[in-house]
Amino acid sequence: MPDTPSTTPIRRSVGITEVARHAGVSPGTVSNVLNRPERVARETRERVESAIRELDYVRNSSGSSLRSGRSDCVGLLVLDVTNPYFTEVARGIEDEAVEAGLAVLLLNSAEQHSRQERNLRLLAGQRAAGAVVMPIDDDLSDLRWLSKQGIPWVALDRGDVPVEEGCSVSVDNEAGGLAAGRHLIGLGHERIAFLTGPFSIDQVHRRHQGLLQAVTEAGLDPETALNLVHVPQLNPEQGEKAVDAVLAGGPRQRSTAVFCANDQLALGFLKGLGRRGLHAPDDISVMGYDDIDVAALIHPGLTTVAQPKYRLGRTAMGLLREHLDTPDHRHERRLFTPEIVLRGSTAAHRP
Repeated sequence: MPDTPSTTPIRRSVGITEVARHAGVSPGTVSNVLNRPERVARETRERVESAIRELDYVRNSSGSSLRSGRSDCVGLLVLDVTNPYFTEVARGIEDEAVEAGLAVLLLNSAEQHSRQERNLRLLAGQRAAGAVVMPIDDDLSDLRWLSKQGIPWVALDRGDVPVEEGCSVSVDNEAGGLAAGRHLIGLGHERIAFLTGPFSIDQVHRRHQGLLQAVTEAGLDPETALNLVHVPQLNPEQGEKAVDAVLAGGPRQRSTAVFCANDQLALGFLKGLGRRGLHAPDDISVMGYDDIDVAALIHPGLTTVAQPKYRLGRTAMGLLREHLDTPDHRHERRLFTPEIVLRGSTAAHRP
C-alpha cells in the first residue's frame, strides 16, 4: 500500500473579531487602533497591539479600499523589466512611496500595446491609488482612460505629455544625443553608426535627433556620416546580432564609432565584437546611454550618457504623492539634463 502523503492544514486567517476577543475589547476599539489610534487610551491600545502580534493578525486592506475608493498601492509600468536601468528608477519610486505609506506594484509592458492596456486595466480593477507609467509611444489614450477612472498618473521618461493632461518626468534626450555626437565627432569620428530600436519609442527618436544636430553643426553630411541600424528591441541579444550590420562596408568605409540607444545594446555589441576577435576602442569606439551599473564594471569601461535614474523615480513618485494629497493639484513637467561619463570604450580615431 503506497504511503499517504502528509498534508499541512491551511491556517485560517485571524480576523478583527478574534483580536478583539483576545484583547478583551470591542471590534470597534480594534478598528480605532488600526485607523485612528489617537482616539484610544494608551493602555488599551498597547493591549490590542499585543494581541495583534500574538495572533499574527494581518490587516485586510480590501475592505478599506472599497470604502475609500482606492487601495494603498501604486503601479509602476515600465517598458522592459529586465533592463537594469529601471532598477534604480524603481528604487527611487519605492523610497518615496514608502514614506507615504504606499506599496509599489511593478508591471512590465514588454514594449507591447496590448500588455500596456491590460496592465493599466488591472491597476484600475485593483483600485490603485495612482500610477507611474512609461508609455510605449506618443499614444496617450491608455493614460486618458486611467484619468476617466479617477486614477492619477505621472508619465515617466516622456517629455511631450501636454501639461494640461498630466504630470511628466523626463530627461532631455535630444541634449543627450547631441552630447554623444559632439564627443565622438570631437574624437575625429566622421562615420558614426546609430544602433537603435524603433523610432516609435520617443526616447530613442529624440536621441537620434540630437545626434543628427551634432553631425549637422560639425558640417558633415548626414547621408554619409550617419549609418542607422535598427533592431526590434533594446536588449543585449539584439546588440550582439547587429555587429555585422554596423561593420558593413569593410575597414575603409564602415563606421569608426557606434552610438547605441541604450547600454543594453552597447553591452551586447561589445560581446559581439569580442566573438569576432575585435575590440573597443581599437577597432571601433562604442558609446551607450543610461549608465547602468555594469557599464563601469566591464573592461574597457563603457563611455555612456548618464541619466539621473534614482532622481527620476523619486521625482515622479513625489509628483504622484502631491496629486494624491492636494485637492487643487496642478500638473507639472520636470526635465533633467543628462551627462557624459567618459570611460575606455571610446578613443580618438586613427586613420
